[in-house]
Amino acid sequence: MIENILTRRSIRKYTSRPVEEEKLIEILKSAQYAPSAVNKQPWHFLVVDDKDLFKKIMKIHPHSKMLSTASHAIIVLGDEKLQHDVGYWIADCGAATQNILLAAHSLGIGSCWVGLYPREQRMKDISEIFDLPSHVKPFALISLGYADEKKMHPERFNKRKVFRNKWNNPFWHEL
Repeated sequence: MIENILTRRSIRKYTSRPVEEEKLIEILKSAQYAPSAVNKQPWHFLVVDDKDLFKKIMKIHPHSKMLSTASHAIIVLGDEKLQHDVGYWIADCGAATQNILLAAHSLGIGSCWVGLYPREQRMKDISEIFDLPSHVKPFALISLGYADEKKMHPERFNKRKVFRNKWNNPFWHEL
């Protein structure tokens, strides 16, 4: 599992091979096992595989061009009526989004998180395209497909960002 976390990369180019329904179900199931405040699970998931809808999204979101080759997309939605308290849907949907990315990677599916929240115009535009009720907020768009690119796995661990017991007290002490 640790290797799955360390090797996951954002994939923006996909082959024409469609993602199988069984794999989509596993990915969606994984999303719903994310932690949420008081287990309220204030999320919904909109699976998109309509190329015309992809085109509409690409017109309104400047960083969604990978949809031109994606097999599917999942839009993670936060439901304000289901959240534990004001604003909790945001963290809860972030956890579900991470689960989607990791589940996809573990199944050999490439993915890329395309931000919607907190960009109000993007959220409004997505809400209009998909006719969302006012209490349901678009959080993230995740493109999915079989990778048509290889990405290097950079070293991201930085021990200078880890402290012990108080700010600026290094967790590691140099020997």
